[in-house]
Amino acid sequence: MSWPWEIYALDATERQARRVSLDRYAAYAQLSALLPIAIVVLYRLELWLAKRFSSPREVEYLAVPTSPALKQTRESRAGSWAGTARKVAWWLGEDVVFLSVNWGQRDQILAGVGWTVWLVFLCMVGTGKDYLHLTKRFGSVALSQLPMQYLLALKSINPVAFALGSSHEQVNRWHRVLGWVIYFLLFAHACLYLNFYVHEGVLTAQLVRLIPALGISGFIGMSLMNTTALRAIRKYSYRVFFITHLAVAMLLPPVIFFHSHHGGRQYVVEALLVFFIDLIKRKFDTVTAPATLELIPDTSLIKIVINIPAKKLNRFRKYAGMHVYLSIPAAARRTASAAFLLFEFAFNPFTIASMDDESGDLTLVARHQKGPMTRTLAGFAENGLSSIRIPLSIEGPYGCASHFPNLAGPEFDRVLLVAGGVGATFILPLYRAVARVQMVWAVRGAGDATWPVSGTAGSILDDGNIHLFLTGDDFTGPNAVSSSNNEDDAVELSSNMHTGAEHNRRRPDLRKIVDDLFRQGVEDRVAVLVCGPEEMARELRSYVGYWVEKGRNVWWHNESFAW
Repeated sequence: MSWPWEIYALDATERQARRVSLDRYAAYAQLSALLPIAIVVLYRLELWLAKRFSSPREVEYLAVPTSPALKQTRESRAGSWAGTARKVAWWLGEDVVFLSVNWGQRDQILAGVGWTVWLVFLCMVGTGKDYLHLTKRFGSVALSQLPMQYLLALKSINPVAFALGSSHEQVNRWHRVLGWVIYFLLFAHACLYLNFYVHEGVLTAQLVRLIPALGISGFIGMSLMNTTALRAIRKYSYRVFFITHLAVAMLLPPVIFFHSHHGGRQYVVEALLVFFIDLIKRKFDTVTAPATLELIPDTSLIKIVINIPAKKLNRFRKYAGMHVYLSIPAAARRTASAAFLLFEFAFNPFTIASMDDESGDLTLVARHQKGPMTRTLAGFAENGLSSIRIPLSIEGPYGCASHFPNLAGPEFDRVLLVAGGVGATFILPLYRAVARVQMVWAVRGAGDATWPVSGTAGSILDDGNIHLFLTGDDFTGPNAVSSSNNEDDAVELSSNMHTGAEHNRRRPDLRKIVDDLFRQGVEDRVAVLVCGPEEMARELRSYVGYWVEKGRNVWWHNESFAW
C-alpha cells in the first residue's frame, strides 16, 4: 500500500497489546468529553463562592441610563474586556448560511471541527504502521462517544444540562454536533475495513458473515438517522425524522453490542442505560387529562384546553414560556390501524399559552398542519366534539425559560419581545410576567390574534405596549381591512381599529423598532427575545447585532422548535 500503514499478522501477545491500546485511547476519548463540562462546572462554582462569601457593598443606582458609574464601568479595562467578550460570543452565535442552507451556528461548527481533530488524533497516535490497529481505533473511539451522545439527548433527566445550569434544548444542539462527529469516525472505520477486505480479496465472503454484516447495518442506520436529520428533510416531514431517529436510537446499541465482540461493549450498555432511565422517568411524568378543543374562527388555529389535576399544577405554572409534548393516548384514538400505531411515536411540542391557577386549565394553541397530530386534533374540533372532553397526554414542562435571567429584575433596563404567528404562545406569557417591556406581534390574519382575548387576559388591542401587525388575511366584520396580493404588506392594528381609523400598509419595521429601543439609553441593558419564522428571527438578530458591535449589553434568545 502507498501509505504509512501496513497490513501484517500479529501473534497473541501483540494482539493483546493492541487490545489494551484500543481500550486505553477509547477511555481517553470518553474522559476528555467530560473535561469541557468540568471546566464550566468549576467556573460556575467559583462564581457562586465569590457571590456567597463576598462582603456586602453599598447599593449603587446603576439602573439609571445616564449613570456616570455605568459609563465609568464600561470604559474601564474590565468593561472593555467584557464588551469584547460579548462581541465574540455574539459572533460565535451567528448562523452559517451557505448555498441558501443553514449549516448551524459558528460555535457549533468550530467546536465540531476542533473535537473531530482531537478524536482523529486519538485514533492515530500510537498505532505505528499497523493498518488494522488504525481501523479498529476509529471504531473504538467513535464508540466511546455514544454515552455522551445519549446523555446530551435526554429530556427529563439530563445530568449535563444540570451541571451546566442549562436546559435540554440548549445542550441538544451539541447532541447534533457530536452525532456528526461520531458519524465521521464510523464512516472512516467502515471505509478502512472495506478497503482491507478488498485488498485481501475477501469482500464478498466477509459481508455475509454476522459481525461485518452487523457493522454495515449499524452504519446504514446511522446514515439514515443523519440524513433524515438534515433541515430540508425535517422541514418536509418532521414525523419521518422523529420516527427514524427514535427507531435507530433504540436498535443501534444492540447492533453495535454484538458487532464489537472484542471490546467496547461497556459504552453501549452505558448508552442504553441512560436512554431507558430517561424514558421511564418521562412515562411517569406524563399526565393524561380531559381536554376540550375548538377551532378559532377564520384561522387554521386550534385551541386546546386541558384540565390539569391539582397535584400536578405547580410544575406547569412555575415558569412562563415553557412547552409540553402532547400525544394522543389509546383511549382517544378511534380505530385500530396504522395511524393508531403511529401515535405511539407522535409527541408534538406546544408552548403553554396560559395557565389558569383557579380552574387548573392549561391552554395550548396549535396551527393545523399536514401532519397526523394536528390533523387529528382539528378533526376532534370539527366533528362536533368541542364540548366533549377528550383525553390527551402531555409530558413536561420543558424549555429554556426555567434558566432565563430575571427579565423583570434589575439586570435589564428594557425588554423587547417579538412574536410571529403562534410564536406568541411563548412570548405572551413572558409579556404578562415582565414590566418595562415592548412587544411586537406579526400575524397572518386578524383571527390569529383573537385566542388570547378570552379569560383574564383582556384585550391585547387595549395595551399600548403591544404592537400588532396583520400580514395577510382579511379582517372580517364591519371594520374589515381589504386583503393585499403582496404578502409583504401588513397592517398595524391598535385599539383605534374599532373606530375604523386608517392604517398604514407595511411590514413591521424591525430595524426601526430595534434602533428606537437602543437609542433610549446609551447604558441600557437590553433583553431581546423572539419566537417566530426563521427568517424573522435572522432579520431581527442582524439589526440587534449592529448595536452589539457598538458595545451594547444585550441578552438574546431565539425560541425555536426546529428539532
